[in-house]
Amino acid sequence: MAERNNIRKKRKKRKNRKLLASTAAFITAAVVVVFCIYYVYYKTDYFNLIKITISGNSTYSDDYIIERAGIELGEKLFAIDRTSIRETLEKEVYIEDARVVYELPDKLYIEIREREEKYQVFYKGEYIIIDKNGIVLRTDIEKLNLITIESFTDVVYNIGDSIQFTGIESNERIFEAIEYLDKNFGYETIKSIKIDTNNSFLFETGHGTTVKIDLGEDIKYQIVFAMKIINERLNNNLTVSFGLIDFTKGDSPVYVEDYLLEEHNE
Repeated sequence: MAERNNIRKKRKKRKNRKLLASTAAFITAAVVVVFCIYYVYYKTDYFNLIKITISGNSTYSDDYIIERAGIELGEKLFAIDRTSIRETLEKEVYIEDARVVYELPDKLYIEIREREEKYQVFYKGEYIIIDKNGIVLRTDIEKLNLITIESFTDVVYNIGDSIQFTGIESNERIFEAIEYLDKNFGYETIKSIKIDTNNSFLFETGHGTTVKIDLGEDIKYQIVFAMKIINERLNNNLTVSFGLIDFTKGDSPVYVEDYLLEEHNE
């Protein structure tokens, strides 16, 4: 019995020695690897930035983006703070978002998605240029080749922020209506677009009829219903010029004859 115990103890000692040897070898190898990485990274030029590639930018030049990002060739790749660069670039008015990617071992890639000028809001003699989401990009005294939105209500805006129309609960509803009109009827059939008071929106059709919709209700339903009314009147040889289809007066639309004629005579 004692002999068996001695054999077991010897076997256990051998296993422990092997484990210690393996652990020591692993630690030694890890130290060597860390030293090599440290040496390559800090003592050689291997991870020094040699090239910056930028795509998606048209408003801002490559040099401007690099300057704003605060990047310099020759600095260590992993010392470059990608999050900080992205946040800095996204403060630029025309940059909607930015993506910064390491390209090992010594390159950096920056992908830019810019805001595009989509609409111009005419207010107090100037044009406020905005993107599809209502972000104000700049102002201009000249009319551009963009979809024009007139405002009968006060407009509050700052460059880089979302435009605000007094009395309008959600800008998204306005642009939803405009996009739906474009997609289903084409801008060529819509002569003008106006923001009215009390959360309402007007557009004049190519037939001369103005449609006033309630932005708090189903926009698509109101537009489709208005077009149906216009087509039915045309099919029945009824006038549609200068009329108003008003969805803000109750549950059913109200048709007003000679709305534009009365407006012009005021």
